[in-house]
Amino acid sequence: MALKVETAHGAMTGARYIESLRDGREVWLDGERVADVTTHPATTGMVHELARIYDLQHSEKYRDEMTFVSPETGKRCSLSWLLARSHEDLKRQRRNSEIWNEESWGQLGRSPDILAPFINGLVAISDALAEVKHPKCNFAENVINYHRYCMENDLFLTHALGDPQVDRSSQPQNETRAESETEVALHVVEETSDGVIVHGAKQLATAAPISNETYVSLSATFMRRSDPRFILSFSIPTDTPGMKMLCREPVSQWVGSYGHPLGAVYDEQDAMLFFDHVLVPWDRIFMLYDSAPLLQRLGSDANFRGWGNLCRIHQRMKVMTAVATLIADAIGVIEYREVSAKLGEMAMHTEMWEHAMDGVEHNAYPADNGFMSLGSVSGMNVYFAQTSQRMVELLREISGSGMIMQPSEADLANPEFRPYLDRYMPGKGVGVEYKSRLFRLAHDLAASSFGMRQEIYEYWHGGDPNRNRINLLRNYDQADVAERIKALVAKPLRS
Repeated sequence: MALKVETAHGAMTGARYIESLRDGREVWLDGERVADVTTHPATTGMVHELARIYDLQHSEKYRDEMTFVSPETGKRCSLSWLLARSHEDLKRQRRNSEIWNEESWGQLGRSPDILAPFINGLVAISDALAEVKHPKCNFAENVINYHRYCMENDLFLTHALGDPQVDRSSQPQNETRAESETEVALHVVEETSDGVIVHGAKQLATAAPISNETYVSLSATFMRRSDPRFILSFSIPTDTPGMKMLCREPVSQWVGSYGHPLGAVYDEQDAMLFFDHVLVPWDRIFMLYDSAPLLQRLGSDANFRGWGNLCRIHQRMKVMTAVATLIADAIGVIEYREVSAKLGEMAMHTEMWEHAMDGVEHNAYPADNGFMSLGSVSGMNVYFAQTSQRMVELLREISGSGMIMQPSEADLANPEFRPYLDRYMPGKGVGVEYKSRLFRLAHDLAASSFGMRQEIYEYWHGGDPNRNRINLLRNYDQADVAERIKALVAKPLRS
């Protein structure tokens, strides 16, 4: 088997991560092929920030909170890859996710901690995968071996789930579609002795240009297909021949010195993936032609998405609330009734999210194969898609026009112009440097191109919010109260 762990290195280090990206991967940005994503201006900030956090896994302060000892190799591995079998395991994983998100200010929707639970979840349903037979591979065995390989090497995965946005009227999420598939969607074109040849595209894959591997599958929206050739789940190295990545416009580069403390280092870079007759080896395929086991995972109560997104959202809320509070204090409006009420609303949403996190932890249960699952988060996915917009709106309202009118670092450093800034742009008891930098942070959260990209990401990250609301309604158990209401109105009402 190709996925061996005898030479595995264990928990990733910053230097090893940076070196792993220098593999000849095919990344395109603004009409040019990127020679080295570790040094390109659009990606270098994110690469080196991830490297910094990776190194924390080996620090005396965080080693025991971020890693565990592999029972097979004796090497330390990231807790992101731990197959939780107890409530204590889930608590350890929660703390690991908290550290990743505290260090990145809740800005990474695709940190290395996010995708590991997807693969962990496949391991948990390996029995169901094994029921689908193929003469050239064992899907359950592949998933188990792949998880082991990723865990022992602490690989950074992204995923690609959606079809290209071409003609959605003819695509599988449209209930009025014809019984045919759009050939631009990724599909199997041939089976060979070495694996399957796939062709088509995926939209989109966050952090693909700076990942080690790409997990390719189907979201719930795209899962039901009229043609089984379009049903596939696999993972391949990012430098696989024939896989080409098209980057979107970077949100990490600007003119001047205006300061983008988040955008400069947390632009994850989203990409379209084009698969030009790509070979996927048999031992890297987790499902072919049959969506039933994957639908079981996506639709059942056994949720293995892990703590990464839950902790990220909580940290993002905490940061936005704190920035808004500091701004209100810096401009002397924190005691205004309207402003205090808005800050209180932000605090309310943040507290409610933490209570919900405690709830899914409390409701954790042993699920498939004895692995622990967090309680259902279906309502939380819908809640944050709309609450994130409200948090951004409140931050903008509290900040006022100061969010867009602040001096640059060069302005602050200019001795000829600085007296005007000191005279006309300080705050209440704070100097112009503190105030302007605080507002620039708010700008990066709620107004810059980086902030706008983050908000679009938050809205769609959990899938189509309307579909999620409909699915939530369909699965929401109202039977007991509905029967009581029917009994109440079945006889004359009391006056």
